Amino acid sequence: METTRKRPRPYKQPTLMTRQFEFITGSDNLTSALKQMLEFINDNLVANVPAINLLFKSKIILTELLTNALKHSFSRYTLVDIAVEDNSIVITKTDHGMPLSLISYANSSENRIPITHDILHTLYAIPEGKDTIRFGCEESTMGDLDAVEKIVEHFGLIIITKAADKFVYHYNVQTKANKFTVTLNF
Repeated sequence: METTRKRPRPYKQPTLMTRQFEFITGSDNLTSALKQMLEFINDNLVANVPAINLLFKSKIILTELLTNALKHSFSRYTLVDIAVEDNSIVITKTDHGMPLSLISYANSSENRIPITHDILHTLYAIPEGKDTIRFGCEESTMGDLDAVEKIVEHFGLIIITKAADKFVYHYNVQTKANKFTVTLNF
Protein backbone atom coordinates (compact mmCIF):
# COMPACT_ATOMS: atom_id res chain seq x y z
CA MET A 1 0.00 0.00 0.00
CA GLU A 2 1.40 3.32 -1.02
CA THR A 3 0.87 6.32 1.21
CA THR A 4 0.93 9.87 0.12
CA ARG A 5 2.14 12.59 2.39
CA LYS A 6 0.81 16.04 2.11
CA ARG A 7 3.43 18.68 1.94
CA PRO A 8 3.17 21.00 4.90
CA ARG A 9 1.76 24.38 4.04
CA PRO A 10 4.13 27.23 4.60
CA TYR A 11 3.14 29.28 7.62
CA LYS A 12 1.56 32.55 6.61
CA GLN A 13 2.07 35.35 9.08
CA PRO A 14 -1.30 37.05 9.64
CA THR A 15 -1.60 40.54 8.29
CA LEU A 16 -1.89 43.01 11.11
CA MET A 17 -2.44 46.71 10.68
CA THR A 18 -2.88 48.68 13.87
CA ARG A 19 -3.45 52.28 14.71
CA GLN A 20 -4.21 54.17 17.88
CA PHE A 21 -6.60 57.10 17.81
CA GLU A 22 -6.84 59.67 20.56
CA PHE A 23 -10.41 60.90 20.87
CA ILE A 24 -10.52 64.26 22.64
CA THR A 25 -13.75 64.10 24.57
CA GLY A 26 -16.08 66.62 22.99
CA SER A 27 -19.13 66.16 20.81
CA ASP A 28 -17.65 68.40 18.09
CA ASN A 29 -14.89 65.77 17.62
CA LEU A 30 -17.18 62.76 17.25
CA THR A 31 -17.87 62.93 13.49
CA SER A 32 -14.27 63.54 12.43
CA ALA A 33 -12.93 60.83 14.78
CA LEU A 34 -15.49 58.32 13.52
CA LYS A 35 -14.65 59.14 9.90
CA GLN A 36 -10.89 58.66 10.47
CA MET A 37 -11.41 55.32 12.21
CA LEU A 38 -13.72 53.96 9.52
CA GLU A 39 -11.30 55.07 6.78
CA PHE A 40 -8.48 53.21 8.53
CA ILE A 41 -10.58 50.04 8.69
CA ASN A 42 -11.70 50.34 5.06
CA ASP A 43 -8.16 51.02 3.80
CA ASN A 44 -6.78 47.95 5.56
CA LEU A 45 -9.36 45.27 4.84
CA VAL A 46 -8.20 42.46 2.59
CA ALA A 47 -9.74 42.40 -0.89
CA ASN A 48 -12.11 39.44 -0.51
CA VAL A 49 -13.83 40.69 2.66
CA PRO A 50 -17.48 41.87 2.67
CA ALA A 51 -16.53 45.47 3.49
CA ILE A 52 -20.01 47.01 3.47
CA ASN A 53 -21.27 44.76 6.27
CA LEU A 54 -18.09 45.12 8.35
CA LEU A 55 -18.00 48.89 7.94
CA PHE A 56 -21.66 49.15 8.96
CA LYS A 57 -21.04 47.08 12.11
CA SER A 58 -17.83 49.02 12.83
CA LYS A 59 -19.70 52.32 12.51
CA ILE A 60 -22.40 51.18 14.95
CA ILE A 61 -19.83 49.91 17.44
CA LEU A 62 -17.52 52.92 17.21
CA THR A 63 -20.42 55.37 17.44
CA GLU A 64 -21.63 53.71 20.62
CA LEU A 65 -18.12 53.47 22.15
CA LEU A 66 -17.40 57.15 21.43
CA THR A 67 -20.84 58.24 22.63
CA ASN A 68 -20.20 56.23 25.79
CA ALA A 69 -16.93 58.15 26.25
CA LEU A 70 -18.78 61.45 25.91
CA LYS A 71 -21.50 60.51 28.39
CA HIS A 72 -19.75 58.44 31.02
CA SER A 73 -15.96 58.56 31.08
CA PHE A 74 -15.42 62.12 32.36
CA SER A 75 -11.91 61.81 30.93
CA ARG A 76 -10.28 64.48 28.78
CA TYR A 77 -9.47 61.89 26.15
CA THR A 78 -10.21 58.30 25.19
CA LEU A 79 -7.86 55.97 23.32
CA VAL A 80 -9.24 53.76 20.56
CA ASP A 81 -6.93 51.06 19.21
CA ILE A 82 -7.96 49.35 15.98
CA ALA A 83 -6.29 46.21 14.65
CA VAL A 84 -7.26 44.86 11.22
CA GLU A 85 -6.12 41.27 10.80
CA ASP A 86 -6.63 38.67 8.09
CA ASN A 87 -9.79 37.34 9.77
CA SER A 88 -10.94 39.99 12.20
CA ILE A 89 -11.16 43.57 13.31
CA VAL A 90 -10.41 44.25 16.98
CA ILE A 91 -11.49 47.59 18.43
CA THR A 92 -10.34 48.49 21.94
CA LYS A 93 -11.55 51.62 23.72
CA THR A 94 -9.68 52.67 26.86
CA ASP A 95 -10.53 55.53 29.19
CA HIS A 96 -9.66 56.40 32.76
CA GLY A 97 -12.83 57.03 34.67
CA MET A 98 -15.19 55.35 37.04
CA PRO A 99 -15.59 51.61 36.46
CA LEU A 100 -18.68 50.34 34.72
CA SER A 101 -21.11 49.48 37.51
CA LEU A 102 -21.52 46.01 36.06
CA ILE A 103 -17.94 45.10 37.05
CA SER A 104 -19.38 43.85 40.33
CA TYR A 105 -20.59 40.81 38.35
CA ALA A 106 -17.04 39.86 37.28
CA ASN A 107 -16.35 37.73 40.32
CA SER A 108 -19.82 36.20 40.54
CA SER A 109 -20.23 32.46 40.83
CA GLU A 110 -23.17 32.62 38.41
CA ASN A 111 -22.56 31.66 34.76
CA ARG A 112 -24.46 34.63 33.39
CA ILE A 113 -26.34 37.48 34.96
CA PRO A 114 -29.16 39.34 33.16
CA ILE A 115 -28.35 43.05 33.14
CA THR A 116 -30.88 44.57 30.79
CA HIS A 117 -33.98 43.53 29.05
CA ASP A 118 -36.34 44.88 26.46
CA ILE A 119 -39.13 43.44 24.37
CA LEU A 120 -36.58 42.03 21.89
CA HIS A 121 -33.43 41.06 23.83
CA THR A 122 -31.90 40.09 27.14
CA LEU A 123 -28.30 41.20 27.71
CA TYR A 124 -26.14 39.11 30.02
CA ALA A 125 -22.88 39.71 31.88
CA ILE A 126 -20.74 36.57 31.71
CA PRO A 127 -17.93 36.54 34.29
CA GLU A 128 -14.52 35.86 32.72
CA GLY A 129 -12.20 36.25 35.68
CA LYS A 130 -10.88 39.02 37.86
CA ASP A 131 -12.47 42.34 36.91
CA THR A 132 -13.52 41.07 33.45
CA ILE A 133 -16.94 40.39 31.99
CA ARG A 134 -18.01 39.34 28.51
CA PHE A 135 -21.40 40.38 27.18
CA GLY A 136 -23.89 37.97 25.64
CA CYS A 137 -27.29 38.62 24.14
CA GLU A 138 -30.32 36.44 23.43
CA GLU A 139 -33.66 37.17 21.88
CA SER A 140 -36.36 37.52 24.53
CA THR A 141 -39.32 35.25 24.87
CA MET A 142 -42.69 36.32 26.15
CA GLY A 143 -41.96 34.56 29.48
CA ASP A 144 -38.91 36.82 29.94
CA LEU A 145 -41.08 39.91 30.23
CA ASP A 146 -42.20 39.18 33.81
CA ALA A 147 -39.09 40.64 35.50
CA VAL A 148 -38.46 43.60 33.19
CA GLU A 149 -38.93 46.17 35.97
CA LYS A 150 -36.08 44.57 37.97
CA ILE A 151 -33.39 45.03 35.31
CA VAL A 152 -31.61 48.31 34.53
CA GLU A 153 -31.26 49.65 30.98
CA HIS A 154 -27.99 49.39 29.04
CA PHE A 155 -29.23 49.69 25.47
CA GLY A 156 -25.82 50.71 24.05
CA LEU A 157 -24.32 47.48 25.35
CA ILE A 158 -27.03 45.52 23.54
CA ILE A 159 -26.22 47.35 20.30
CA ILE A 160 -22.52 46.52 20.54
CA THR A 161 -23.13 42.93 21.64
CA LYS A 162 -25.52 42.26 18.76
CA ALA A 163 -23.12 43.76 16.18
CA ALA A 164 -19.97 42.05 17.51
CA ASP A 165 -18.73 38.49 17.59
CA LYS A 166 -17.18 39.09 21.02
CA PHE A 167 -17.50 42.02 23.43
CA VAL A 168 -15.48 42.13 26.67
CA TYR A 169 -15.09 44.72 29.43
CA HIS A 170 -12.13 44.80 31.82
CA TYR A 171 -11.42 47.26 34.62
CA ASN A 172 -7.82 47.66 35.81
CA VAL A 173 -8.01 48.64 39.47
CA GLN A 174 -4.38 49.85 39.63
CA THR A 175 -4.54 52.20 36.62
CA LYS A 176 -8.30 52.85 36.86
CA ALA A 177 -8.56 52.03 33.16
CA ASN A 178 -11.83 50.93 31.59
CA LYS A 179 -11.10 48.71 28.62
CA PHE A 180 -13.81 47.65 26.17
CA THR A 181 -12.66 45.16 23.51
CA VAL A 182 -14.86 44.33 20.53
CA THR A 183 -14.04 41.67 17.93
CA LEU A 184 -15.63 41.36 14.48
CA ASN A 185 -14.75 38.15 12.65
CA PHE A 186 -14.94 37.68 8.89
